[in-house]
Amino acid sequence: MKTYQVGIIGYGGFGKFLHHCWEKLDNVKILAVSDTGLNDLDLENWKTYKNWKDLLNNDDIDIVSIATPPICHVEMACAAMRKNKHVLLEKPIALTNEGAAQILHTQKETGKQIMVDHMLRYNPIIEAFVAFSTNNTFGKLRHVVVSNYAQDSSLPPNHWFWNKEISGGILIEHGVHFFDIVNALTTQKYNTVCGCSHYRNEQQEDQVSAMVLYDEGLIASHYHSFSGPGFFEQTTIRLTYDLAKVEIEGWMPMKGKIQALINDSSKAQLNLIPGLSVTNINTIADVTDISRPEGWGNLETATTTTTYCGGIPYEITEMMSASFEIQQSKAQVYSECLQSILLDLIAKIEDRSHPVVVTLEDACESLEIAILASK
Repeated sequence: MKTYQVGIIGYGGFGKFLHHCWEKLDNVKILAVSDTGLNDLDLENWKTYKNWKDLLNNDDIDIVSIATPPICHVEMACAAMRKNKHVLLEKPIALTNEGAAQILHTQKETGKQIMVDHMLRYNPIIEAFVAFSTNNTFGKLRHVVVSNYAQDSSLPPNHWFWNKEISGGILIEHGVHFFDIVNALTTQKYNTVCGCSHYRNEQQEDQVSAMVLYDEGLIASHYHSFSGPGFFEQTTIRLTYDLAKVEIEGWMPMKGKIQALINDSSKAQLNLIPGLSVTNINTIADVTDISRPEGWGNLETATTTTTYCGGIPYEITEMMSASFEIQQSKAQVYSECLQSILLDLIAKIEDRSHPVVVTLEDACESLEIAILASK
């Protein structure tokens, strides 16, 4: 088994976390890191560079991880590929569609493999619901609501995060993760995007919102706020299918709850959800439709196992309520997602026909939506 030697450009908190995660993999060796705050040193197991271009000149490096502010992504990714390196690039792929196109062109020109770190796709909860959407387990996905309340105590006014020329702003720097998740949950394609935002001052745009309409009727709304205390930090993703209502908790999804109308086929697929615990299940004949208020008339019970949603007939036999939770720490799940995307890249390097979970085209599409929502 080949050992892939990795160089990390950008050795702040996230770069250090990447090092921590990947050094545990048997077929990966962290050979070098680069950051402007470092001096050129040969340490016991790896080398440090002050200038990222010096790292690229190290012929022993197979894969370059780029964990810098977004403004650097295009130049560094293209330079790395031209230096015969494969690349794992932090999201977003670029700040502009033109920058993303430049990366795509360089990839085709050099033949090197590159992936963008949309690592939430490797989360077991997200993987399960992507499979449900692919298999039409709960019918059509009609509505998605992403609500993200993040702390800003670690983001002083002079932090690069607030400078849109460097970061692209919240929807581009951060929101692309969630645009990408929604895109993965449907085969529909976006056709209309609108957005709005609030600035607390001339520099800090701290609340943003986007609405995305897809070509078969899916509507997704996204809200991100970086303006609260860490105690209240919370992210929820609500999914409304024809036959299920789902709420997922955590920017790194860790738990949630589901209420669904099921049959034998869909019931057999539920084991894809990690840590599923059924709290209630009833046959359809025992479930009362309470969509009308008391006094409206007789509340109805089901007399058939066929239900219609948006004119589509579905065969159902039971209604189920359940909770689910990954039985690991957030740090463990985060680490495993980052390990999985690097291993996916390595599989693509070894076999060009390998279908990666997140393609460059996926990264470009989430950027396109973020740019439209930011206008």
